[in-house]
Amino acid sequence: MLRICAVASALALCCAVPAKATTYLPVTFDELVTRADVIFVGEVVDVRPFALDTRDGEIIKTRVTFRVSDPLFGTTSLVEVFDFLGGEMNGVGMAVAEMPRFTVGDRRVMFARRERSINPIVGFTQGLLRVTRDVNGVDRISTIEGAPLSSPESIGTRAPGVALAPAAPMRLSDLRDRITRALVAARRQ
Repeated sequence: MLRICAVASALALCCAVPAKATTYLPVTFDELVTRADVIFVGEVVDVRPFALDTRDGEIIKTRVTFRVSDPLFGTTSLVEVFDFLGGEMNGVGMAVAEMPRFTVGDRRVMFARRERSINPIVGFTQGLLRVTRDVNGVDRISTIEGAPLSSPESIGTRAPGVALAPAAPMRLSDLRDRITRALVAARRQ
C-alpha cells in the first residue's frame, strides 16, 4: 500500500508541473513572405478576451485589433483583427506557452495567415516583429523577444539560447523594401 501511495504521489507531482514549451520549426524570411496571406505594419488598438463554446467545452481566445498604418500585402483595410488561443477572462486563464501577448499601443510588423488556427502568425512568433522608434525618430525592427533584427536573413537561423553579437536593428523602411522585393521575386516563381 505504501508503494502505491508513493507512485500516486509521484504521478500527482509530475502532473502538477506545468509544461512550458511550444515547439515550432524555424522559418526563413522568404518563407514568412510566401506563407503569409497578409503583411502589414500596425498598432494594437484593442485586446479583448472572449469565451468560445466548443464540443469539448468552453475555451478562451483573445481578439487583437490592429490599426494598419502600412499595408504591405494582402490588405487594403484600415483595421485587421486576429484571434489567438488563450487569455484571461473573469478570473479564469488559459495559456499557450510562448504565445505572443499584446498591449494596446504595441507597434508590430505582422506576417499572418487568415485561416483559423490557435495562432495566425506565420512561424508562431517569428512572423511578428517589434517596431520601436529610436532617439533620432527612426523606426527600428527587433524580434518579439527584443533582439535587434539587423537583416531579414537572420529570421529563423538563431538556435535557442545562442547569444548573438549586438547589432544595430534595421530600419523599418529597409525591411519594407526587402518585403516588397521578396514579394516580387515570389510572383516570378
